[in-house]
This record gives sequence, C-alpha cells and structure tokens, in this order.
Amino acid sequence: MAAARWAAALVTLGVACLAAGPRACAAQPVVLSSYGQSRLSLKPYDWSYLRVDLPASFSSVTMDFATDRDIPMEHLRDLPRSDLAIICLMIANPPIPDISGYYLDNLLSDFLAVGSFGNMNNQSNLAQCIPFQKNTTIVLTNDQILPGVWYIGYFNGLGSARTQSKMISRGRARSVSTSITVEGCPSSALWGPYCSQTIEMIGCSQLSRYNNSRNLLVQTIDTKRRLNTRENNRHTSFLLRSNLPIGHALDSNSNSLLGVENLITCSISNDSLCLRQGDMKFYFLDIDNLAVQFRIAAAKFGLVQRASLVCYLRYNAFPRRVLHDYSGDISSAPLVIKLPNIGRWYIAIEILNKTEMNNTTSPMPDTTCFSFDWQVTGCLDGKAGINCSWEAYVLQRVPKRNPSVPFESYYVPTDGRAMLEDSHFLLEQFLSNSSYEQFAWTYFLLDVPQGSAGALIHVQLKSDKELNYELYSRYGGLPSNDSWDYFASRTSSSNGSIFFSLQNSTNSDMDLSIFYAKEGTWCFGIKHPNNTSNSQTYISVSLQGCHRNCNQKGVCHSSVDESGLTFYSFCTCDRDHGGFDCSDELVSPNGHIRQSVFLIASNAAAILPAFWALRQKAFAEWILYTSSGISSALYHSCDVGTWCILSFHVLQFLDFWLSFMAVIGTFIYMATIKEASKRAMHTAVFILTAILAATGATRSANIGIVVAIGSLGLLIGWILEFSTAQRFTCCSWRINLSVPQRWPNLVPLFWNTLEMLNKRFHWLYLLVGFITLSFAAVSWKLESNSSYWIWHSMWHITIYTSSFFFLCSIRVNMMVHSPETNYELTRQDSLPRTESRET
Repeated sequence: MAAARWAAALVTLGVACLAAGPRACAAQPVVLSSYGQSRLSLKPYDWSYLRVDLPASFSSVTMDFATDRDIPMEHLRDLPRSDLAIICLMIANPPIPDISGYYLDNLLSDFLAVGSFGNMNNQSNLAQCIPFQKNTTIVLTNDQILPGVWYIGYFNGLGSARTQSKMISRGRARSVSTSITVEGCPSSALWGPYCSQTIEMIGCSQLSRYNNSRNLLVQTIDTKRRLNTRENNRHTSFLLRSNLPIGHALDSNSNSLLGVENLITCSISNDSLCLRQGDMKFYFLDIDNLAVQFRIAAAKFGLVQRASLVCYLRYNAFPRRVLHDYSGDISSAPLVIKLPNIGRWYIAIEILNKTEMNNTTSPMPDTTCFSFDWQVTGCLDGKAGINCSWEAYVLQRVPKRNPSVPFESYYVPTDGRAMLEDSHFLLEQFLSNSSYEQFAWTYFLLDVPQGSAGALIHVQLKSDKELNYELYSRYGGLPSNDSWDYFASRTSSSNGSIFFSLQNSTNSDMDLSIFYAKEGTWCFGIKHPNNTSNSQTYISVSLQGCHRNCNQKGVCHSSVDESGLTFYSFCTCDRDHGGFDCSDELVSPNGHIRQSVFLIASNAAAILPAFWALRQKAFAEWILYTSSGISSALYHSCDVGTWCILSFHVLQFLDFWLSFMAVIGTFIYMATIKEASKRAMHTAVFILTAILAATGATRSANIGIVVAIGSLGLLIGWILEFSTAQRFTCCSWRINLSVPQRWPNLVPLFWNTLEMLNKRFHWLYLLVGFITLSFAAVSWKLESNSSYWIWHSMWHITIYTSSFFFLCSIRVNMMVHSPETNYELTRQDSLPRTESRET
C-alpha cells in the first residue's frame, strides 16, 4: 500500500509539472561566472576583444551593454563605414567584421532582418553584430548558442582604413560598459535553459595495461613500437552493452582509443530503458581522441512492426527533431557517424509510431522498452583513416627565437626524422603507401595552444616538380573527401571562407593560411598519389601573427583581450595601405607622390611670418616661425614614409608644440608690453603647449584651446599696457561707490582706448588675418582620412598666412615708442599740488 501511495504521488506530481510548464519543476540555475567592465574607451578606428567562456553545463548567458551612442536601425545603412560602431559576437574566433566588404554587408543585412543576434545555431562560423545603442540586454540560452569560447568584438569605425596609419583620426571616441553573467544547472543530470530536462551520462570503465594512457597521441609517442597486424586488428573498440560487466568506473566518461587487448566498456544507469510514445531521453558522450566511427544500435527492441526508435545526434549541443546533425531509425539499422569530431556528443532517443509516420493509424502500447549497443572505433600506433591504413603523425610545437608576437612557433614531427632546428621537413619520407588504391592519405596532427586564438596557421609546400597533392584541414577530427573545413590544391580551394587564404600558389608551390585559428586539435590530411619517390617536397607548418607579415606594407603587433586570456595579432599598415593584412591599396603611387609634395611643400608658407619678424628684428619670433615650418616639413616627410631624421613621436611632438607656440606667440607679440612681462607669458605658454603636445597632440579641441590661450595672452598684454599708460596699479585703486562721479571718467577712457587701437593696428590687415584664420579652422574641420592631404596642406598655408597678416596689422611707429616714458611724465603731472609744495 505504501509503495502504491508513493507511485500515485509521483504521478500526481508529474502531471502537475506538465500542467504548470517547463519552469515549474525546474531546478534554479546558479551563477557559474560573471564579468563586469565599467568603461571601455574606443578612439576613432579603434577596436578591442573580450573572451567569454561558456562551459558545457551553462544554461544561459546574459549580456548587458551600455554605450554613449544610439544608432537607429533605419539609419544603419546610411552611415559611412568610418562612423559605424558595432558589437560582434563569434564562437572560437575573434570576429573581423570588415575583413571584406561583402562579409560586412552580410552581417548588417542579417541584423536588419532579425533585429538582434538571432538564432546562431546554423551560423557558428559567422559573426553576429549589433550597432551601438544606449542600453542593450541580450539573453541567449543553450538552445540558441553553443558552449565553448566566445569572443565579443567592440569596433568604433570599420573599413580598410581601420588599420591604416593616420596622423590624425577625425571622429569621436566612444565608450561601452559591459556586464556578463553566465548561469548553469546545479547538477550535471539537468539541462536546458531552465534546467528542466534530465540528461544521463554514458559512464565508461577501462580494463587494460594502458590505463595510464588516456590519449592516442600520447600513447603513440610513449610506446614507440609498430604492431604488424592484419587490417581488422588495427581497430580498437569500446562497447557499451547492457549485458556486459562493468569494471572500475572512470572519473569521467572520456573515451580513450587503445589497443584491441584493451577493452573499454561503458554503460548507462539502467540495463533496460522504457519510453512512452512521443517522449525523449537524452544522453551525452565525450570523445577525447580521433576516432574512425561512432555507431549506435538498438537491442532487445520489440514491436518492430509498429514502432520506430529514432535517434538524433548533435555535436556540442542538444539535438531537436528539427535541429540536429545526424538522425536515423536505429530499430531497423545502426546509426553510424564516420570520423566524428573530438568533443561532447549529445544523443536524443524517441519512440515514434511507424503507422503515424506513414499517415495511417495503428494502436501501440504507451511504453516501449529496449537497450543499446554503443561502439566508438579508433586506430592504433600512428594509424588513421576509415580502414586504419594511413599514416598519422603528431607535430610538436617549437617556439621561434625572438618572436614578433608571443605565440609564434613552428611544428615538426615527433619521431626524430626531422630536425627541431629546421622549420620545414621533407614530406615524402612520411607519406603513406598503398598497393591497392590510386591515392593515399597522410595525416598530421597539431595543437593550437590556449590563449592564441588570434594567431593564424600557415602551411607551405614547395616541390621540385609539379605538385600533385591536395591538402584538407579539419578542426577536431580527421578530414576526408566528404568532411573538411578547408581544402586547397594546385587548381582550386575552399575560397568561400573569409578566414582562409590561398595566395601565390604555382605548379610547384602551395601557400595557405587559416586566420584566427581555433584553439585545440587540428588535423591536416594530404591526399597524394602512391608513387611520389621521384619528387622532393618540403612542407612547413607554423603558427604566425599576421598574414604574410602584413604583405611588407605594415608592422605586425600583438595585444591581449580585455579578459587577459587571449593574445591576438593585427597589422598597422602604412599611409598608403589598409585592410586586415594591408593588402588594400588606399593611395596609388602617383597619389602618394602628390600628397607628399603638398604636405611638405605647403610648410613653405612659414617664410612669410618669419621674413616679417626678421625684418623687424624680432629674432625670437623669427626662430619660432622658422623652426615651426621646418619641424612640420620633417614630420610630414617621416609620416609619408620619405625620410625620418628623428623618431616619429619626437617629430610629431616638435611639430605640434612649435605650431602651438607660433600661433600663441603671434597674439602675444601683438601686445607691446615690457620684455619682462613678455618673457613671463612665454614661459607659461611653453609649459602649457608642451603639455598639450605631449598628452594629446592630435585632439581636435587643441585648436580652440590654442586660440583661447593666445587671445587670453593678448588680452592680458593689453591690460598691462593700458594699466601702465593710465596709471591703474593695484596700490592706487580706490573704491568709489558714486556712479555719477565714475561715469564721466569711463567715457574718456573708452574713447582713448579706441583711439589707441586705431593708432596701433591696420584694420584691413587685421580683417584679412581673421578671415584666413577662419579658413584655417574650416580646413582643420574638413579633414578626413581620404581628404586629409589637401585640407591639411591648406591648414599649413592659411595658419601661417594669418600669422603674417596679424603681424602686418601692427603699425611699426607704435612699436618704437616705449610706454615707460609716457608713464613717468604722466605720473609727474598727476601729482597733487599740495604734494609739490611740501617737496
């Protein structure tokens, strides 16, 4: 009776859970990890990455982004690429949204069609992007994205000019704040966005003298022996059957591919499973090493005539009826997956009525019981392929000496036939032989270390004869004619991927690169003719920073993402090139010459104010204008790549500092004050302009700051001059609260000031000076990356010309008079009569 009551209670609870929905009986997800960044500042054309790890047990990830910009969807296509600020998300690789114009257009089209990141299950190799918006919250569940390493990319400005060297980057800096929370189920037996689904691990046991060798690659290196067995004895299998004895349980369900004398048995918790029609049962199985095939078959399955046992498989994610990698009716035939990927496989089992599948009806029992046969098969002793007949070699990574980026290295085989000091080795000595097939396969396995997802894999083949090899690559599994990630031959390649490049290949050479390669195991398969004894082919496999060393048009740099866990490389191109690898020509050779001449020769306008200062014997100003023009010409000569007499940063500092001083010095010179006061003002200006040039020389706001400082200096000079002439000193100031008495004194002062200014300046020159100064400000404002050379040349001409007209506006006869004599005479005449009689 007690058992019956408990059964009735469980049934009642199950019905209540079904009625309440999936969240009612779900376990509460727990926080697995979190990340917060208060403010990330991005200058124009700047970018950064953030690595986010989603474990296999995660249920959902919540991402909150807060930016200082809001880009409406309807304006997205109208914005120029240089002004576009976006956030991109991509699995395994740091996203490069502008690696090509076509790729960027597809990303923006996908966002406009979906309006968010959308469902990324079928686009795991394609980044998903959204524009900057004030506040954005994105919640993605494990039904929408896969577990693994994800990268968030922040970009402020896109296009080929993003990597181009620029003296001044016009545009606004943007900021973004990020908060990320990763939640997961509290138990490995629970799964789903709300932890409402149960999943069972396929446990394994190992009974062998190779218990300590869990990896095929490690075992191949350690045993150092070859087994001469028949073809069918080269296989190693581990079986899962409900009627097999279970040995010592492993700490995990990882499977090692070992010898035939080493039998690995696996099991699930129940020897016999029972399912109701329409229900699903979920399992997962980890494959840690390269395998030949994965086979699932049904056993002890009754009612074959009316029921079908449908199996769905999906790599690294939960399978669904409408979303899976493989499926089949295992009640009639086993489901076999050839060359499965390394990693976690999820399996779903469902009972379906065959008659319903055929649009007929036939009753069948609500519950059907069955058992499974599981089998994963691998190869022994350095063998690979479907029949374990091809050679497989492990490549070990050798770091390069004095690398330009931290992860630069090359790979060589581990069997001693290749020298560790050489970055290339002879390929023919490693090739497989076969007497019964026209073509053979040889496999090379390598590992991309953790934290180097921003690197690229470079493979190069050079032969003394015509190259008849085909190269296949695959991440986490053996490549074949039907299953590969990238493919290249002498005549064709998998050029559909923007992360793959095949360049400069000839009849005897092959040169390919995989950009931003995923961390983990890569396998390269070479398909070749059996008879290759008459040729010599050298192969080199390396992990590099930048593609083709930025095509000799830039410099390769490396940086670390915001989490500090991944290095990535990037090119800083010269003034004439841009793009991911500096392969885009932005300025033609003739255009480069034209721009160089304009930017350098336009500084000759400094001769005008320098000549006037020398003629007036203003030697300090003459030195200032002359040195400003020379330093600007030398800086632009270095900037365009013509000649650098000093380092670029030193020349940049001198150019901006002396330019600031020339502008402010012109204003101070227009106030004829005593030399002591002028030296004090110049000293203060030296310090202020040096700070401006050292902390942010290219800021757009500097022109306003410099003009404001110059105007302030001119105003202070005039105040000092007028106070001296009118005997307004600090000690003689008196407070007079009687407005009627003060008003008559202010009126003559006002007219005397206007008369003095009229005698001091030529107003026509002064007006022309202000007009040319406004032209200089407009030229500065109109500068852009494409039109920089013409408008900055106009800036040189107009700013020096405005200084010349300002200097010419000063009447020379006013400068020869010293205000000190008039001051003394005025002081004598202004003494009170009583004071004179007393003296």
